Amino acid sequence: MQKVVLVTGLQAAGKSTIAPLLASRLGPPAATVDGDVYFHAVVSGAVGMTPDPEPEAVRQLELRYAASALVARHYLEAGFDFVCSDIILGDHVARWLDSFAGIAEPHLVVLVPSVDSIVDRELGRGSNSYKAWQGPGMTLADAVETLQEGLNEIPRRGLWLDTTGQTAEESVEAILQDDLKSAAW
Repeated sequence: MQKVVLVTGLQAAGKSTIAPLLASRLGPPAATVDGDVYFHAVVSGAVGMTPDPEPEAVRQLELRYAASALVARHYLEAGFDFVCSDIILGDHVARWLDSFAGIAEPHLVVLVPSVDSIVDRELGRGSNSYKAWQGPGMTLADAVETLQEGLNEIPRRGLWLDTTGQTAEESVEAILQDDLKSAAW
C-alpha cells in the first residue's frame, strides 16, 4: 500500500525543504507538493489567515487543503507514495489524513524547531511571514509563540520532531529511522 505523508509545522520550520527530500527517499515512484502552490494560486481576492480570520480566509484555506488532498489522491491512485508540506493545524490534520483511509498508509510529521530557530530562519530568508500575527509591541518571537499555540490543537499522533540544529538531511534520516513507523497516523 502506498504511503501518504503530511509534513506540517509553522512558517520557517523546514517543511518545504524536508518534504521533497523525504519524497525522494520513498517509492519509487514518489511525488510531493507544497501547499504554498495553492496559497499563491489565488491571484485576485486572496485573503490571508490572521488571528481573527475573515470567513473568506477560512474558505480559501480549506480550498487549499482540499486541493492538496485531491492531488495526493491522484498520485496515490496511480501507485505513487506522496508527501505534502503545508501548515495544516487542528482538526484539519485529522480530516486531511483520514481522507486517505483504505487508499494509503497515512503518516504525520510535525516539525517543531525552537522559537529561536524559527526566528533565525525567518530573518535569514529576509521575510516576515508572521507579520499578521505581530500585534502592537510584539516581537517576531512573540508572534511565533502565539502561532505555535495552534500546534497544540493537532492530535498528538505521528512523529513530532524538534529539528533545531538539524540539517534537512538529518531531519529526513530521523523521520525514516524506523521506516515511518513513528509517523504512523
